[in-house]
Amino acid sequence: MINIDIDLNGLDDTLKEIEAYEQRFIFRLQRIGEQYVATARQKGSYDDHTGNLRNANSYRLYKDGRVLFQSIGSSITGEFLDNYITGIGLELVCGNGMEYCTYVEGKGYDVVSSGFLKAESEARKI
Repeated sequence: MINIDIDLNGLDDTLKEIEAYEQRFIFRLQRIGEQYVATARQKGSYDDHTGNLRNANSYRLYKDGRVLFQSIGSSITGEFLDNYITGIGLELVCGNGMEYCTYVEGKGYDVVSSGFLKAESEARKI
């Protein structure tokens, strides 16, 4: 029989620090998602006659495949964003669930580009 003597003093404090760090990181990711949505909706350079395309700019923040926070313009967009997760760790997914989004972007209009650039810029800061 082998005796192992481990000093666990301070472990609770360390775990609390890790949890606090994770909460700050989650808050920052949520903020980036919100900035993506706001930027994509505000800077969209197209006429949105129905409001569907602009409203479909959304994000979801996942932890181990479970939605923590979201800004979803439609259920179609939520299902669309779910296709891009691995289900492991923290994941922020931004996008537009309207099928014709890429068509409009391809015509030279800004639907998601400015939002993605903003999100990327903010993510690099953290």
